[in-house]
Amino acid sequence: MSNDWDNKVRTTIEGFPEPHRQELLQLWNEWLETNPESPLYKSWATFSSGADDEEALYTERRVYFKRVRNDLRDIEVPLKGWQKVAKVLAAVASVFLVLFLALSRVFRATE
Repeated sequence: MSNDWDNKVRTTIEGFPEPHRQELLQLWNEWLETNPESPLYKSWATFSSGADDEEALYTERRVYFKRVRNDLRDIEVPLKGWQKVAKVLAAVASVFLVLFLALSRVFRATE
């Protein structure tokens, strides 16, 4: 695996809250020792699912596992042009939605 990929994912993991950060870094290092094969995001998903609680409907750890998987997928599978445009449009739409909701709340409060 390229060193910059490792650094990018480590930076992501180091941004996680403390109870999960050390666990994920340890799990990340264990996964790297297995010499994962491409596609890396699928390999990580398979490896991390063994450490996840499959019985639980929702766990915070699972969210962080998926965040690492998504980072790996973004690195390995670059977005196509139309996907980049769609991502930008979604970001702009979400900003307008937040502004609209904030303004409607302000106007409702002034009534």
